[in-house]
Amino acid sequence: MKIPELSSRTIWAVVMIVYIVTCTIPIGASFEMSDITIEIYEFIDDLPEGSVVFIGGSAVFAFDLESSASLIACLKQMERKNLRIVCAPFGVEAVQFHKYCIDASGVMESRGGTWVYGVDYVQLPYMPGGAAAYVALMDDIHTAVATDVAGTPLNDLPLMQEVLNHEDIDAWICPHWAFDMIVRYVVAERDIPGIYFAQAAAYANYVPYMMAYPGMVWMTNGFLGGAQYEKLEGVPGLGTAVVDSYAIMSVVYVGFIILGNITMYQNRDEEEEIIQ
Repeated sequence: MKIPELSSRTIWAVVMIVYIVTCTIPIGASFEMSDITIEIYEFIDDLPEGSVVFIGGSAVFAFDLESSASLIACLKQMERKNLRIVCAPFGVEAVQFHKYCIDASGVMESRGGTWVYGVDYVQLPYMPGGAAAYVALMDDIHTAVATDVAGTPLNDLPLMQEVLNHEDIDAWICPHWAFDMIVRYVVAERDIPGIYFAQAAAYANYVPYMMAYPGMVWMTNGFLGGAQYEKLEGVPGLGTAVVDSYAIMSVVYVGFIILGNITMYQNRDEEEEIIQ
């Protein structure tokens, strides 16, 4: 039986169909669980009810799916644990990214969750100034920024009446590229635990920080880290979909390679018969 040659259009059509199917219908592909991801999950789970977690940093795409995979699952966990969050954007694109993740997680009352704006969650506006902005925020939040992103004075928001400086921050989550700023001005100077939901491309750059600050700095790794966090929280999402796609597409690619080699040998045999 002769295997027909496949055109490039057919191959790409198959690839596209497999991607769409695996992204919309979870198959539960197996993957290795990271001890570090488990440590992050347990750290968040052990925070006392009412603890305040800051989410922020700079240098991220407004809809960075790779970082948001872990963050969305973590937001669901923090809602379940009755924690409170303040989003602190130090890059202009970070405000949109924070809103995207909050909306996608469904933690707000308007989306079926339990959080109330101003009580459980506050979105600060973009704060320019780089390192100086971090230092100012840690010293006195209300002096560094006077209103939330909508222009409401911080003193009018119940949550911010309790959050005045770094002493009121229990942990800091960074889903942005510039994690080194968090390590310098939040972890090292203020002794606040830092969690980095890293893009895979950035993970290797910042791994040394976990060695420098053991028990204070943790990182997840790209979509795989997101899938691990989703599994721990029991909420399949972006990370799970991507890992499923990677797993199935790896099999598909190997299949195409095998078919390509078979057709090559078939054609070679036919050419030899013609020559003879």
